[in-house]
Amino acid sequence: MELEVSQEQLLLLRQIQKRERFNRRRFVKATVLLMIHRGLSMEDIQLSLSLDDNTIRRYATGFKDRGLTAYFDDNYVPYCGKLITEQQEALLVDHLSDHLYLDVKPIIAYVKEQFGVTYTISGMRDLLHRLGFVYKHSKAVASKADEVAQVVFPTDTLPRLLREVASGAAEVYFSDGCHPTHNTKTGRGWIRKGQDFEVDCNSGRKRVNINAAVRASKPEPLVYDVAEAINAQSTLRLCRKLLAKHPGKTIYLICDNAGYNRCAWLQEWAASNRVEFVFLPAYSPNLNLGERWWKLLPKVVINSYYYEKHSKYREAVVGFLEQAKEY
Repeated sequence: MELEVSQEQLLLLRQIQKRERFNRRRFVKATVLLMIHRGLSMEDIQLSLSLDDNTIRRYATGFKDRGLTAYFDDNYVPYCGKLITEQQEALLVDHLSDHLYLDVKPIIAYVKEQFGVTYTISGMRDLLHRLGFVYKHSKAVASKADEVAQVVFPTDTLPRLLREVASGAAEVYFSDGCHPTHNTKTGRGWIRKGQDFEVDCNSGRKRVNINAAVRASKPEPLVYDVAEAINAQSTLRLCRKLLAKHPGKTIYLICDNAGYNRCAWLQEWAASNRVEFVFLPAYSPNLNLGERWWKLLPKVVINSYYYEKHSKYREAVVGFLEQAKEY
């Protein structure tokens, strides 16, 4: 890109640079012209001033077409994140609360169509932040969940059980299974900008099958059973560990409706051995305290870690279970 600048204009531009060094817009507009005149590449100007190529070209064209005085006298009004009216903002909030957008561009198109106002991408992001929106994951909920049962369990069933715990007659545990696969998965971490942090990968298929119980009233190491498969036999072993841990107390085991939990012979055994299964409402993983541990497990020992052998992978997973109290 070439730009013809007279000696008089060069002098004026340098004076503006010095005089307006605290006025970023005018300082940058002067500096862009000087850098183009000195033959710096577009990439160098972009890197030095944090500008995009369209802005640089627009500045150069503005100077060529309008001259130096008009180039700076542009009556610029800084954007304050408010181009649509408060009533329009309220309508936009209602619309965005009911419709999920994965990108700002369709929102820009919607605002232009509905209100006749055009936003830039950065301007729309500013507006969304000001209106209280953030970019985050959507939340999955079970479509078949019973809303009444979802309310009754934490407000009635669980408090009733915890009162027995407070009396010293019982203990309450949440039971849940997990099957992490011996695969390397990437995760987020603090990595130097512009660089990659590479992690070796494998494609293992073997799993670590965990049947675990989380105490409801007090954080402590998990009670767990690592087995070839999670089934009624695994649950029986888990129950026996809980009975040994709390002699003389009734064990309330809160769990999902998996077939092995409702197994007839297991229920018969439980009825005569101080164990009572308390089944969560159907389609309610959100009510199971154990689910929280399985969300934490990958972050602590799986994501961005490489284990060449399944034995090492299993060792890391079991180590997490042993030290769960620390998390």
